[in-house]
Amino acid sequence: MRYSILVSLREMCQTLLEAAQYISAQPESELGKELLETGKLMISQIEDTLRGCENDCRSSLPLELTGTIKQEWAEPGNSSLEKHIQALGECLPKEINYQVRAVFFAELGEKWDSMESVYTYMKNDPRFDPVVVLTPVFREVNTPSGPKRETIYKDYLTPLGIPFFHYNQYSLEKDKPDLAFISQPYESCTLPQFWPQTIAQHTRLVYLPYWLPEREWNTTRKTLCELPVYQYAWKSVCSSEKHYRYYCKHTSHKGTNALLTGLPKLDGLVALGEQGIELPKDWEGLQNGMVFLWNSWYDLAISSLRYGKGILEWFQENPGCALIWRPHPMTDTVTKLYRPQSYSVYRNLLKKAEEMPNVVIDKEASCKAAFYFSNAMISDFSSLLSQYLLMDKPALLIKPEANFMETEFIESKWLEEGKTLENILSFLERTARGEDPYRASRKKIRQRDLPLADGKSGQRVAEELWQELRKEANF
Repeated sequence: MRYSILVSLREMCQTLLEAAQYISAQPESELGKELLETGKLMISQIEDTLRGCENDCRSSLPLELTGTIKQEWAEPGNSSLEKHIQALGECLPKEINYQVRAVFFAELGEKWDSMESVYTYMKNDPRFDPVVVLTPVFREVNTPSGPKRETIYKDYLTPLGIPFFHYNQYSLEKDKPDLAFISQPYESCTLPQFWPQTIAQHTRLVYLPYWLPEREWNTTRKTLCELPVYQYAWKSVCSSEKHYRYYCKHTSHKGTNALLTGLPKLDGLVALGEQGIELPKDWEGLQNGMVFLWNSWYDLAISSLRYGKGILEWFQENPGCALIWRPHPMTDTVTKLYRPQSYSVYRNLLKKAEEMPNVVIDKEASCKAAFYFSNAMISDFSSLLSQYLLMDKPALLIKPEANFMETEFIESKWLEEGKTLENILSFLERTARGEDPYRASRKKIRQRDLPLADGKSGQRVAEELWQELRKEANF
């Protein structure tokens, strides 16, 4: 039986109890007579629902009590009626196996890790009934020749063995799930039916962030506290105590919907150390020597892409080292739409990288393989950078021009920082020689600032939501 049906049955029991009390006090009143007839219909509805879900009943008690109530309802003034109605309402959560229906609105494959461990836990727990809906992501920009729009909709779930509904095959209104999960907070990237406000009109919205907060800068408060998703979410997950305090301080509702469980997206990375991962096809050239991961942002004007030529030349000159280049998944789309004059520059970088035997372009939906098979990372400011702390490997932040503010969710002294190509090449040289000056600080900072990154955040989210639903229904 669905949780929502069980809640409805309990509400009907409460309505019946109040009706019985009124009828007992004023049996001859017009309203009393009306309630008597309405109550008969309601009891029949309860009985029909229980018979339809008889396999979910742990005992015959709910149906037996319903039958007793049905007989006593025909005997106005029966002294046992109210006691039996109350007993039925109290026994339902104990005597019926019920499930929470949960829908996961997945989009880019690169963000599936935000939901994966919650979905997996629920799929393997009989208390939950999860489904996945694959939704599109799009970018639109106004150009002199008119608006341009590119839609991204790729099935990465089938290879993972995960069944799903296409977005045009699923209806919130018809399915009526108890919970809905999203990890995309930006309305400009999604269709209106998947906006937080729309989802919240039909069910309880749970936001599973794909961004692990590291430092505060000029857009952080809006990104972490002021987007519509935080207003409409029933629950919003926080990564750490620092993140939770910041959220409580800066959201309009003072964090009343916060769930401090750690980010589920980190669960898979934590498990990498024990489980490992299969080497992707065509990555065989990475099995020897020092392997660097280059994580580039999509704006050629201000990101490390402007140093791409120099970075690739270094690997040409150092064939004993290898490079995994993971461009931001929106680089091709954004460059074509917003900076078409730079598109050929980006394509030429890709072409050169593809021709180099010690360079692979990471096209995997997940970052796990790149994290596992690399020995160090160079990165623009990105959600992947702070996640790399879990790998306990050297990293270099190619610092953006924007100034960071005072708040640090994760202390930055676990990595190096640089702004120029010379800084990047120096890091490559020193790390290739085995230098690792931040080794000692990484473990300390991870334990202090990410104590919930223990591989169990998805489990905690599911369990916390289960308890919140029970509390809401007074089970």
